[in-house]
Amino acid sequence: MPHPIGSIDLIAVGKIRSKPWQLAQADYEKRLGYYTRFNLVEVKDFVGRGQPDAVAMQKEGELLLKAAEGAGRIILLTPEGRRATSPGLARYVQKQLEVYGRLAFLIGGPLGFSDPVTAAAHDQLSLSPLTFTHELARVILLEQLYRAFTILNNENYHK
Repeated sequence: MPHPIGSIDLIAVGKIRSKPWQLAQADYEKRLGYYTRFNLVEVKDFVGRGQPDAVAMQKEGELLLKAAEGAGRIILLTPEGRRATSPGLARYVQKQLEVYGRLAFLIGGPLGFSDPVTAAAHDQLSLSPLTFTHELARVILLEQLYRAFTILNNENYHK
């Protein structure tokens, strides 16, 4: 059994409502626990609750930053972020965990991230140039993080 390294927080705006995505999320959360301390934090989604978009984004941003307090690295998932292959992501995650210990990956709401969240981030990653629902993006990130750990441990999952 690999020795778990570091800690990864996935902090996302909103909850997954679809049962199949909930099951996939739970499966990858369990798998990741084999390799690292993993914590999923869901913050309230304020969009569509009778307030201006800018106010909703600001409130979500405050909750995201509060949840990420203490992380050595805050990494946003954005369309403009750096792209990597799965082996490249594995090397990136390993290096970040070795240097910073606790990583916080943030997935914003439908409006994206407020300026304070973007300013606080240390890095940005992109899952794809395509646009995904936030539920699907969350599951893809979880799968890629799991894949990264299997690559680092020379396991067959990636092949």
